[in-house]
Amino acid sequence: MIDKIFGGPLRLKIMKLFLFNPIEVFDLKVIAKKTESRLPAVKKEMKVLLLSGLIKTKIFKNEKGRKQKGLILNNNFGHTNTLKDFLVKISPLSETQIFDKISKAGKPKFAAVSGVFINNPECRVDLLIVGDKFKKNILARVISSLESELGSELRYAFFETADFEYRRSFGDKLVRDILEYPHKIIVDKLGITS
Repeated sequence: MIDKIFGGPLRLKIMKLFLFNPIEVFDLKVIAKKTESRLPAVKKEMKVLLLSGLIKTKIFKNEKGRKQKGLILNNNFGHTNTLKDFLVKISPLSETQIFDKISKAGKPKFAAVSGVFINNPECRVDLLIVGDKFKKNILARVISSLESELGSELRYAFFETADFEYRRSFGDKLVRDILEYPHKIIVDKLGITS
């Protein structure tokens, strides 16, 4: 339903990309890559967003030091904060969907979300995954897919079960910061919450 209101899933992904990265300048190829979309479709959506005033053009220097035309969030757009708050509240990914995506890479024994998933930017990690027999290349694709849906880069931590249990036993700061601060548990086969 939200996709239809905002003109489709691609427009929604692009809006999130700009709203959650408000000072970053993107070129069309980067937008296509980050939203996992085709360049012609991205060009079409960008025309609409430019006309709406949400996005504006900006000249920036690319990695080769050459001036290039890019696109950035228009901070003078009157409804930027309202849109951002709304998009955070209607997260497109349920806990079941996140679990299903993670499971493509291996067998999670524990997974928790925080940070961007619960609108708490102060968290050190957005996603914690614990499990064995994970395929790292597939996990990287899963993370990229989640980033595309969310419109921002994810800070995540992955531990094999033995390493996680060891870190937990001596009070590792990263593990403590995740488990002792606001988070939502997606799966817990290790009995951490009991």
